[in-house]
Amino acid sequence: MATTDPQPAPAKDIEATTARPPSDDYASDAKEPEVGTTKVLSANNGMSEAEAATTGAIENIELEYSIDSDNSPCPEVGSGINQFFSMRYPSVTITSLVAQLVAFPLGCALAKALPVKTVRVFGYPLVLNPDHSFNIKEHAVITIMSNLSFGTSWATDIIQAQKAFYHTDAAVGYQFLLGLSMQLFGLGLAGLCYRFIVEPPQMIWPSTLANAALFETLHSRANPVADGWSISRYRFFLYIFVGGWCWYWFPGFIFTGLSTFAFICWAAPNNKVLNNLFGMSTGLGYLPTTFDWSQIAYNGSPLVVPFWAQANVFSGWLFHFGLVAPILYYTNTWWTSYLPLSGSDSYDNTGQVYNVTKIVDARGNFLKDQYEAYSPIFMPATFALSYGLSFAVMACLPVHIFLYYWRDMWGAVRGDNKKDIHARLLMRYKDVPWWWFGIITVVVLVISIITMEVYHTEMPVWGILVAFGMAIVYIIPVGTVYAVANLNANVLTVLGEIISGYLLPGKPIVMLIFKFYAYTALSQAMNYCSDMKLGLYMKIPKRTLFTAQLIACIMGSLTQSASSPHPQPPPH
Repeated sequence: MATTDPQPAPAKDIEATTARPPSDDYASDAKEPEVGTTKVLSANNGMSEAEAATTGAIENIELEYSIDSDNSPCPEVGSGINQFFSMRYPSVTITSLVAQLVAFPLGCALAKALPVKTVRVFGYPLVLNPDHSFNIKEHAVITIMSNLSFGTSWATDIIQAQKAFYHTDAAVGYQFLLGLSMQLFGLGLAGLCYRFIVEPPQMIWPSTLANAALFETLHSRANPVADGWSISRYRFFLYIFVGGWCWYWFPGFIFTGLSTFAFICWAAPNNKVLNNLFGMSTGLGYLPTTFDWSQIAYNGSPLVVPFWAQANVFSGWLFHFGLVAPILYYTNTWWTSYLPLSGSDSYDNTGQVYNVTKIVDARGNFLKDQYEAYSPIFMPATFALSYGLSFAVMACLPVHIFLYYWRDMWGAVRGDNKKDIHARLLMRYKDVPWWWFGIITVVVLVISIITMEVYHTEMPVWGILVAFGMAIVYIIPVGTVYAVANLNANVLTVLGEIISGYLLPGKPIVMLIFKFYAYTALSQAMNYCSDMKLGLYMKIPKRTLFTAQLIACIMGSLTQSASSPHPQPPPH
């Protein structure tokens, strides 16, 4: 029954046969394209060159009804493994790319082995195998669910901090509800902002193009000659995959110096100035040479970041960290010359890592007298600069988005923005009403308040409202930057620390909860929006995508709570 999506059509009139599928997601309203032959009269169908090269413009609609009952264990397994190893250094992380690769051979094998049958579980029909093909949309749903559940929950960091540093226990219900409310609030925000930062053609979300290209590589049977290359996508991918696996043994195990190749420091390993300028761990890394792809892609693959965005980031680093940071350090501003030039630890007045247990009581409340008797907090120059730059980002980001994108946003409010070919093809399915996401947002807000009150966290109700309000204010500015530049501008952890420290002084655990509610709500909203864009490229019915994201969030929260490690408290 299922067939492979065709390749992107050339820049001319496109025709697609659209036979109605037996699916409840199919929309029967006035926006439905004419059944039979749909013609799209556009030079490029509203797609950028990158989109046209990685995503299919026209789909075979017969793929739809078989993706409503995906039961892949990939999201739960990956979520548990990532959470379990999150306390390890260096941490072991399984990304959704692993699930995307593993799911393909497993899905094809199960599609061939399982009988085409529907069974009933507690009266609910469960499709064991819709047909004997594993299509690209089933594959996309598995990847989307894995992407949402694979990330470690910030809520578990709060739990681990309570246990390890403040010696307070946390109930199982508190752990689950805290993680669920933090992650699920982002789904509501993403759905409410869909028309602003997901659907518009200019909101490309470059990171999703890599996934779309891999889907096309694995499922496409076409092999056009491109620039003289006749090798198939799949064969080329296998060559690179095997070569990368063989090479990683060298920087990962055989000679780890290839990972942080600070060869200049080898000439004078005890020279502090040389280490400050060219060191890779505690220095500025003026010649950041590496032969390890995991180092190159530490903050995301540079292959999916536009060049203009990379140039912008590099120029900012060159001025603030390459020039200003050494000046602060060598002029001993804020006593930074007594500390490492670069680092993320805070220190006391003896140059030792700050011992937070000396300034809090058994419940984690701040003790001013003990703080004054112990030491102020000192930070490395780069750490202090990063805080200042985070405040600058929070101030300039909304202004930038308003100045450059206000017409697009106003058009989205009025509903007169032009839809590209992806959005028009997706109109054949029933939409997800905005109030579905509104209900999720309200329910999560209620769950958050109940969790804080029942488990006596000392977080006031207005504190939760302020934290979520911060995420609401910044979702469109941060989402717009993410969508066009593939850069994460979410620094609500810093703003959350300042606001909670001012409004809720002397309560470090409450501060953690406050800032992570704000940060996680926004970061999860970015993940949901990114996957919604991938669903748009893959033509996943919106209601199917909504269900998949909701299930992935709930199952991921359960798995993360169950597999969260229990750190040992530090020695006194």
